[in-house]
Amino acid sequence: MKIDEFGKVDEYLTAANEPILRPDERVIGFRQLEYRVYRGGLVKSPLTDERGGWVWQTTKRVLHLDDKWETLPTGVRGKRVHEYGFMEVVDVVWQRRAVIVTTAGPKGKLVWEYKPFGAAARLFNWLREQREERRRFAKGEVERVYEKGKSAG
Repeated sequence: MKIDEFGKVDEYLTAANEPILRPDERVIGFRQLEYRVYRGGLVKSPLTDERGGWVWQTTKRVLHLDDKWETLPTGVRGKRVHEYGFMEVVDVVWQRRAVIVTTAGPKGKLVWEYKPFGAAARLFNWLREQREERRRFAKGEVERVYEKGKSAG
């Protein structure tokens, strides 16, 4: 899980504002959204201010690329990035004007609040539909097809 870290061009994202993906993941969808991150618990304490940017959902993780380009003193260009893994998602809830994604990972329980509009609200449908799949995977009930190897034949 990454929150408010610097992603360098040609290491984390391309100059065309697209994330560099791992070989074993594919893009499910991407939308331009406004988002904010809170620490989970009874009292919501914000970890980031409200930001806008592109949110990419892949088969392994959800990536956020802020709108603003930054240049470090060393001359390296990039953007602020946030990301969480598919298996870190606990729940996805639709509210009146927001989609709330709750994650639990090494940085504790976090709440990601998105303010989608129109078709952007459907970006998290896949994440919600896969909730039961994540539970079965955590229990060890799902067979890992690609790790079995080739059958002799």
